[in-house]
Amino acid sequence: MSDAAAPPEAVDELIQKGDLDGARAALVSVAPGDERYAVTRIRLSLFDGSMPAGMAQQALIRLMRRDPEWPGAKELYSEASSAALRTRQSSASHSHPPPPVRKGSRS
Repeated sequence: MSDAAAPPEAVDELIQKGDLDGARAALVSVAPGDERYAVTRIRLSLFDGSMPAGMAQQALIRLMRRDPEWPGAKELYSEASSAALRTRQSSASHSHPPPPVRKGSRS
């Protein structure tokens, strides 16, 4: 990989293929605060087991409260929700994100 950071979609593809080490290596050149990679980092943590599914759901909810259309968040939330239910980390009553916060509302 070159010195330029791979786009989030390319890193996600590595994760989906099971190349978690490659994904970690690609993320090394990305600034920790670069929010374009927020969902990618959550996906990697979920896939490598360093973040429980319920915690991933909460992180994704925070992103979707800021922007209901955050790229990839809804899809990964669905995956995390299914994983949480499979591992009994969640109940069906917690499997849906809350409605988005309106602009100007306090969080």
